[in-house]
Amino acid sequence: MSRDNDGLGGALLFVTGAAVGAALGVLFAPRSGGETREQLADWLKERREKGAELLHTVKDESHAKKEALVAAAKAAKQAYVDVNSKHHEHA
Repeated sequence: MSRDNDGLGGALLFVTGAAVGAALGVLFAPRSGGETREQLADWLKERREKGAELLHTVKDESHAKKEALVAAAKAAKQAYVDVNSKHHEHA
């Protein structure tokens, strides 16, 4: 599980670095202030939308993994109960 978190953290750092780099590129581009602000606002809006999509995807995947883990735990518990009940019947 730690490995999954490391991947997500690395991806988050990469996205953050890319965002900072792109923002600096936009700020230092040879455009008028109004054009730069408009372009930056559009870019930020797009990043927010993509970030919201990524967050939604991560939440969905986390929920699915949690459900799979709960189902596996229930199956393991039932298998344990079944094995123990058969063992006691034969003893």
